[in-house]
Amino acid sequence: MSPALAIALATTAMWSFVTVLLRSALFQFSFDPWTMAMTTQLCAGATLLTAAGLRSLPLEPLRRWSTWAIGAIRVITTCCFSAALLYGSATTITLISIVNVLVAAIGVYAAFRRKPHPAELPGFALIALGIVLLAGELDGGWFSPALKFLLVSETAVVLSSILSERHPDNLGDRRQRLALTGFVTLFSASGLLIAWSLLGHVAPEVAIGPSAADVLATLASPLLWACALVFGVVFRAPLTYMAFQMMRLVGADGYMLSMAALPITTLLFEVAAGEAGLLPPPSLDPVTLGYSAVILAGGAWIILVRFGRA
Repeated sequence: MSPALAIALATTAMWSFVTVLLRSALFQFSFDPWTMAMTTQLCAGATLLTAAGLRSLPLEPLRRWSTWAIGAIRVITTCCFSAALLYGSATTITLISIVNVLVAAIGVYAAFRRKPHPAELPGFALIALGIVLLAGELDGGWFSPALKFLLVSETAVVLSSILSERHPDNLGDRRQRLALTGFVTLFSASGLLIAWSLLGHVAPEVAIGPSAADVLATLASPLLWACALVFGVVFRAPLTYMAFQMMRLVGADGYMLSMAALPITTLLFEVAAGEAGLLPPPSLDPVTLGYSAVILAGGAWIILVRFGRA
């Protein structure tokens, strides 16, 4: 088994599990999803820097604008994806998030002039059709807040992936890659969390997040930090490192395509969470399943064409 395939399989399973677990935590404890996302990223960044085993703070990554851009974009991605989970099942949200395959194809062409093979185009068309149809099934249809959050989230993750693919520290050894992922996660999450807290302090009467949660009260919750430690240390830190590894091995578009199987594993975990009473069971009506099959067929088409040409 190739290193890229092994990382892709492990990443897909872990992303599915943590997505369902995160949605359950948001519903069970009524955390503001943006506050939860930022504290999780903070814990993940500290974990990655610790794993890098640095004895001193290297300044070279901090001098690169792309380091800060990647970090800020990845935190925004996490915040918006977490917010989208409030408006649809984990399976549906991950299905619609496959729009990043389309955005990645456009992004890598604009950045690197890498064109999709003509034989892949029917797969892209199936993904686009399935997403449009499935989005109409959300509460609020195409006006659902989930779509706005996902559009920002998936566009941001593609931009971050394009920058990460060519970042000098992502092309170095393991310690450099760990340090890069730690830097971009820790410092960006810290800055955004400070700004978020100040905004909550200055305007406590304003619901500034997707939910009406009091930001400062949420940050003062020991339960929030316990959840952030679990999500950040156990899941987000290794997932962030594996994502950077995938971008280095197969490029930004390849990384997005590797996530095409994510809804299948997410559905399995979400059904299990529904059976355990942690979440409402996902919709398995024939219409939703049919639209989902169109999206997955599009992803499978592209994978088969690309694999067949490799």
